Amino acid sequence: MTPRDTWPKPDMRLVNDDRPPALKLDADALPAGWEPWITAEATARACPRDYVAAGLIGAASAWIGNGRRIAGTAAWIEPPHLWFALIGAPSTGKTPALRPMKNASRKLECDAEVTWRDALASYERDAEAASAADKTWREQVGKATKENSMPPDRPKAAETPNKPPRPRVVTMDTSTEELQQLLADNARGLLHLRDELAGWLGSFDRYGGKGSDRGFYLECWNGDDYVSDRVKFNGVPLRIKHAVLAIVGGMVPDRLREALSDADDGLPARFIFIWPEPVPIAPLNECSATDAAERRDMLEKAARRLQTLKMVADDHGEPTPIAIRLDDDAFALFDEQRQEAMERARVASGLAGGWHGKNPGRLLRLALVFEYLSWAARDHSTPEPTSVSDDAVVRAGGFVDYAAAMFERVTAGLAITRAQGDAAQIARHVLAIAQAVPPNVRLKSLNERSLYQQRGFAWARDFTRRADAFAVLRDASWSRPLQADGRGRPRGDWEVNPRIREAKL
Repeated sequence: MTPRDTWPKPDMRLVNDDRPPALKLDADALPAGWEPWITAEATARACPRDYVAAGLIGAASAWIGNGRRIAGTAAWIEPPHLWFALIGAPSTGKTPALRPMKNASRKLECDAEVTWRDALASYERDAEAASAADKTWREQVGKATKENSMPPDRPKAAETPNKPPRPRVVTMDTSTEELQQLLADNARGLLHLRDELAGWLGSFDRYGGKGSDRGFYLECWNGDDYVSDRVKFNGVPLRIKHAVLAIVGGMVPDRLREALSDADDGLPARFIFIWPEPVPIAPLNECSATDAAERRDMLEKAARRLQTLKMVADDHGEPTPIAIRLDDDAFALFDEQRQEAMERARVASGLAGGWHGKNPGRLLRLALVFEYLSWAARDHSTPEPTSVSDDAVVRAGGFVDYAAAMFERVTAGLAITRAQGDAAQIARHVLAIAQAVPPNVRLKSLNERSLYQQRGFAWARDFTRRADAFAVLRDASWSRPLQADGRGRPRGDWEVNPRIREAKL
């Protein structure tokens, strides 16, 4: 009898993906004029067009930033920025899909640095002059004090000017406090790119923030004023006028439960989740350098056009966004979609209720971004839109429908227990190894310590959680404790079912 004959068939339901299939992203759910660019860019980067589309929309919402807002009614005004979570296993193209938008944002920063360097030179000159004037004034005060006479007032020339902040458009691995400073220095707002959103969410309040980190990001979603009084600012409040932050990042499916576990405060409900089917592995598609340059040029021109939208001054002389309205046809269409979204939100609960409840505002934001992206792709002589059209609302509504289907796909597996989810992650890991080794090689055992030392399995350091997961694997006939060989069983070793390789999903 072979070792294989002592094992029952493994229960493959543990790794079967019973989630609904990913909905196709149709061209009429994309900004007008951008579908060919999105498709060509996705093909060139061997990634799903869904990722490229989400990256483009998210980046454009940041490039518009505080330049424009959209008014649903006179009392309801939404900022443009959007949050996207790109879901997918490693090497499914999340990072390559975002690279064009990251590069375009860096190009905007480089363009702005020319003026900034001139301002920095003027600052250094004026700061040195102010230091000299201050020194002269102090000498005059000292002399007046000795002579028992009235000291002179400090001259305006002795006041040190404010150092011009370096212009920023995009941030990546940034602490909350540093991000607050960057937003305070950049009135238009920022694009925040994260390779791993689950880790970012888990880093909140790492240094004793007591919920202030999550509170800050919740305020950023609203785009309102934000004031921080943290100790590091030495008692001087840090004020952010119109805190606008677009967020786009990636997440592996195995960390969905962890990322969505703190859904009560509404932070996860603000994300649009994108989880397409991976593209088939195919030979490299070598596009011409001309095509790549044309796509890069189109994106950079659009980004520059959106980034240079003028803000206006408020009653205190501070820059403030301009709000544009829906045209009459767009308003009627939006109101129908708003009512449908609210009806859906009221029959849902928990995370689903919160997510659908955000869709009216999300629809307005998408319509604004779609309208301006379409405008930015046209000839430079085309005048700026004075209102949002019904075409933009129709396309935005199509994208919201697509996002709703993606949301159902993401949340479909959350009803299983944590132990089942953890066991499924281990099972997929074991299956991948079993299928990768040569046919004549058997994966005999799995060690718990070796497992939790691997990337993505840090949760398995928790003994109780690890034990619960391996109990599920044992019950599903995927593994069993390695039998003693007379010298005692090595701690944490599990024998792997040799029939896994032949099992069919």
